[in-house]
Amino acid sequence: MKIKLFFIVVFLSSFQLFFAQETKSDTIKLATKTTITTVTTIKDTIKVAPEVAAKLATTAEKEALKKEAKVLKDKMKLEKKALREAKKIEKEQKDFEKKQKAFKKQQDKIFSSEKSISKIKTKISNEERNLIKLKEKFEQRKSKGKLSSTEIEKENIKISKRQIKINKLEGDLDKAEEKLHKMRD
Repeated sequence: MKIKLFFIVVFLSSFQLFFAQETKSDTIKLATKTTITTVTTIKDTIKVAPEVAAKLATTAEKEALKKEAKVLKDKMKLEKKALREAKKIEKEQKDFEKKQKAFKKQQDKIFSSEKSISKIKTKISNEERNLIKLKEKFEQRKSKGKLSSTEIEKENIKISKRQIKINKLEGDLDKAEEKLHKMRD
């Protein structure tokens, strides 16, 4: 989080410096002691009024202006480079966060799939227990001879329905395990 804030601050300050125009007022004193004001912008180079350019007599003043223009161009290049680096780092950070979210989402899916598998297994074990109890009860009542043929058929149908339900749950379990296996690969 601190890194993200740092890069945002660097990005915004670079952005601001890149698009800001700074005005300076420089005074040039000539031999007649008159002052001439020039306006410089940080955008490209120093722009000098045409009447002022004609009055510049010495090459030293021209050299100073050229050096200042060069320094401003160098600053611009550095700011652009810093801005590109900040954008690059921000993009890498976003990609990393995106990959983290995808990984977490995948882990959540795996966890929920494992949960559903355990639920299906408990349902199967409960149904098998109930089926065994139903069969034992049926066998006890059948051995005592208290059941008619229609009641026997009804009990057999109940037992068959329980077995079908168990088989369906086992099929669901197989599908869920295959799905989990695919998610893990």
